Amino acid sequence: MLSVGGVEIAIVWLATLGASVGLIAGMFGVGGGFLLIPLLHVVLNVPLPIAIGSGLCQTIASSLGSLLRYRKLGHAETRLDLLLLGGSIPGVTLGTMLLGALTGMGSLTIFGKEIPMISVIVSICFMLVFFSVSLMLWFKAPGSSDDNIEPGPLSRFRLPPLVNFPIAELKDISAPLTCYIGLSLGVLSGLLGIGGGVILMPIMLYGFGFNIRKAAGTGIVVILVVSVIGTIQHARLGNVHLGLATILMIGSASAAQVGASLTQQLPARTLRRGLALIIVAANVAFAFKVFG
Repeated sequence: MLSVGGVEIAIVWLATLGASVGLIAGMFGVGGGFLLIPLLHVVLNVPLPIAIGSGLCQTIASSLGSLLRYRKLGHAETRLDLLLLGGSIPGVTLGTMLLGALTGMGSLTIFGKEIPMISVIVSICFMLVFFSVSLMLWFKAPGSSDDNIEPGPLSRFRLPPLVNFPIAELKDISAPLTCYIGLSLGVLSGLLGIGGGVILMPIMLYGFGFNIRKAAGTGIVVILVVSVIGTIQHARLGNVHLGLATILMIGSASAAQVGASLTQQLPARTLRRGLALIIVAANVAFAFKVFG
């Protein structure tokens, strides 16, 4: 048994959880925090700040395992990764500072139930962001196919300097716009404890025009770096439980590579809609835990 924030948790459950999240993270090219944090908080009753900090730490393992596999498959657009990181690195620090400020804001009474303000705000952010993401993933862009999505509106934004993304077959993409997208992802990562991949996926699919396999292989570098920085920031706030994070990381690192291999075998439509359903299920459970 492992004691986390006053809650006793069986180690075998943590290892299984880490492997399951790692498999899903590798399959869809995301960090897995969007699923892990609701599971830790809802199913295992881990306090929300610890779930967020430890979830980011676990994301390091799942994203690293996915990165190793996707690099072999040749799906990564490195130029996009570098531009996103230019904004994500300061953004994750801002998001972590915001979470620290929310922690000391007290409680709010809703339907006769006293709920910590941090839970209210983080839950609302989770629901708004991820239900929007799930809708975009379920209903693909008009006139596009799953394997060959047409260039999106972000690819036509011409704020210079402009760069080309040869692997994604996209030309004249605005570098400053891409950096600002990275900044937004970083803030959400620091606040919600996610690597940002689940938000980045529809941006790459329908904002820029990646197909789903190249999108999965591209964003994983950003997720890895953001997770490392976010973990350091959350550790300073005391939100990272090393025992919890280590057990989760052991299970997720190898499982993520298996999941990345499955990406090649499953239809793109199945991947897209499967991710949408998982996001909805995770966030319904999270909302029920907080407000139910």
